[in-house]
Amino acid sequence: MDNIDSRRHVMDIRTSGAGRAAPHVSFQTTCGREIRVGHLVLGGGRRPAQRVSLGIAAAPRGGDGTWVGLTAGEARRLSAALLLYAATCDGLPPQA
Repeated sequence: MDNIDSRRHVMDIRTSGAGRAAPHVSFQTTCGREIRVGHLVLGGGRRPAQRVSLGIAAAPRGGDGTWVGLTAGEARRLSAALLLYAATCDGLPPQA
């Protein structure tokens, strides 16, 4: 079993305009991409838009990175889908 916790770390990143530290959880995949998840605050005023940020870095041997800002509901749906497929993979026999 792969131990993702050994590669996970928290980074302290300032979010533009937020005026406070926004911690991000970050880990590296087995193919070398960095996955970052954090809290994104957009705009100012009394009710700034709050999003969950998801960043996927470019592969070490080329390619493009990408990111997305998800609403809380979208983040929950993504989380549920990832957990569903992770459970499915856990039930499969190991690949040779």
